[in-house]
Amino acid sequence: MVKALTRVLAALMLLAAASAASAAFAQDTLRWGYNAAPFPPWTNKSPAGEWYGFDIDIMNALCSEMKAKCEIVPVAWDGIIPALQANKIDIIWSGMSMTAEREKVVDFTDRYRRGPAAFVAPKAMKVEITAAGLKDKIVAVTKATNFQRYLEHYYGSAAKIKLYDTLDDATADLVAGRNDVVMGDILQLTIFMKNAPGQPFEIKGITPVDPILGRGAGAGVRKGDTVLKDRINAALAAIRKSGEYQTIAKKYFEHDPYGE
Repeated sequence: MVKALTRVLAALMLLAAASAASAAFAQDTLRWGYNAAPFPPWTNKSPAGEWYGFDIDIMNALCSEMKAKCEIVPVAWDGIIPALQANKIDIIWSGMSMTAEREKVVDFTDRYRRGPAAFVAPKAMKVEITAAGLKDKIVAVTKATNFQRYLEHYYGSAAKIKLYDTLDDATADLVAGRNDVVMGDILQLTIFMKNAPGQPFEIKGITPVDPILGRGAGAGVRKGDTVLKDRINAALAAIRKSGEYQTIAKKYFEHDPYGE
């Protein structure tokens, strides 16, 4: 009788612990670190200060799946890893490419999107994406990104690299004739070229798979935080299996941003 009662009490304690853990997960708040500069169509900000875009929608879907509250914390991009390490945010979102260098200080989830970079220039300009072809050309790129590192590594001795805070700033200067070529995310540049200001421009080259550019974008978490990493991975797998990921993607793109 005593043994049976002990087993019942043990079972009840385990159930209570599981319920408490479930409740804690259901009530927790996850602080998602975003690049403070809007990066449409991935992230953008309305005049009222509300964030929207593909990354925002995916974040909301993941938080719903995890039964967690989402809190967006804008951070300057060059300070976003220190913000994670200082416990000011729980997750780096905003399309951080997973590279070997970053994996030394950040753990990454499975990827949630991937796309190559493209080089865009005026249709009338004949330019090859080689060291010789870009010699003395002003090539615009968003600063503190893997695109900048890629340019500097392969073309730094030939091209005149011009750094910008956002891709929108770079393409605006391209339209104004203040740079010759813009390198950036192919999906964003495709959207730019569909609008009136971007129609005189075309893709001159696409980057191959390269370790500098990483293996796609994932959520960055603190080193050793396997609990949060596993939660996000499970939620990501769930929204892809249910088709919610694909439904969100179709709102923004003609092609699947998840990649091959």
